[in-house]
Formats: sequence, C-alpha cells, structure tokens
Amino acid sequence: MEKEEKELQEKILAYRIFESRLNALLRQRDLIVNKIVEINSTLESIDEIEKSDEALFSIGSEAYAKGKITDKEKIIIEIGANIALEKSMKEAKETLEKRREELEKSLAQIEEEATRISSGLESLADEIRELSKKVEHV
Repeated sequence: MEKEEKELQEKILAYRIFESRLNALLRQRDLIVNKIVEINSTLESIDEIEKSDEALFSIGSEAYAKGKITDKEKIIIEIGANIALEKSMKEAKETLEKRREELEKSLAQIEEEATRISSGLESLADEIRELSKKVEHV
C-alpha cells in the first residue's frame, strides 16, 4: 500500500512538472506566432511603401502618425542587440523572410515537443487513475 501511494505521489509530481513545461511551451508558441504575424505585417508594409509615398508611422502605445516617405530605396532594420542598419528594400525583405523561416522552424519544434508532452500527460493521467483506484480500495 505505501509503495503504491508513493508511486502515485511521484506520478502526480511528474504530471505537474510536464504540465508546467507544456504551459511554458504554449506561451512560447504564442510569442513566436505573434512575431511571425508582425513580420508578415512588416513585409506587407514594405510592399505598400514601394507603391505609395505615404505611410503610417508608429509613435508608440499603438498610436500612429501619417507621413511621407522621402527615401523609398532604403530602410533601417534592427539586426539584433539594439543595432540597426540601413538596408535596401530587397535586403530588408530578405532579412525579414529569413527571420520568419527561423521562427517557423522554432514553432514546428515547439509544437512537436508540445505534442510529445501532451501524449505523455495522457499516459500519466491514465496511470494516475489506475493507481488512485488501487490506493482507494486498500
């Protein structure tokens, strides 16, 4: 009886750990999906800049100002560590598309791991139910 109770407690602890890991993965997945959506929106904005002289510029806190584009050949893009470089529109698009591809790969890995953990959770839940029945009957 004590052996089964101890095994039940260990499985419950393992379940909680896996559940916590799954929740962290799902939060990470949401962040990546949001970043991919942002990149897609930026790529669309670059296409619009090539078609028009006017654009909306973010001034923070989800507020925008309308302005004229004075240089449609170059764009400033962050490359990491708060460093920004001036690039051609084509180079900027390539950089953003590369970022999107990297994020999509990360997203696929996260979803794969989340699926594995979910399966493990289902299996553990079954084991916990079985052990609970044994412990209750003793």
